[in-house]
Amino acid sequence: MSRGKFITLEGGEGVGKTTNLAFIQAHLAQHDIDVVVTREPGGTVLAEKIRQLVLDKDSETIAETAELLLVFAARAQHIKHVIEPALARGAWVLCDRFTDATYA
Repeated sequence: MSRGKFITLEGGEGVGKTTNLAFIQAHLAQHDIDVVVTREPGGTVLAEKIRQLVLDKDSETIAETAELLLVFAARAQHIKHVIEPALARGAWVLCDRFTDATYA
């Protein structure tokens, strides 16, 4: 079995990432390709909790370095528990944001 493919869609809010992910997912499904759709930050239970913490406007202001480290912690969980296993079994992974969003 060949390794899966990893496709990320990057962009700001409201530019059509979700719409395009759904289109790509449907197209791949028509060709009987195993597809996993996920997002960053998020994708696992722990990563979703980190996402909520980072996006919580009512909490204290997060230092930039702390926010970056939280995002990397969420990414480590995501890669280990979602992305790598899916790719190893030959699935295509569609991800709403990944590393490009970290540097933007």
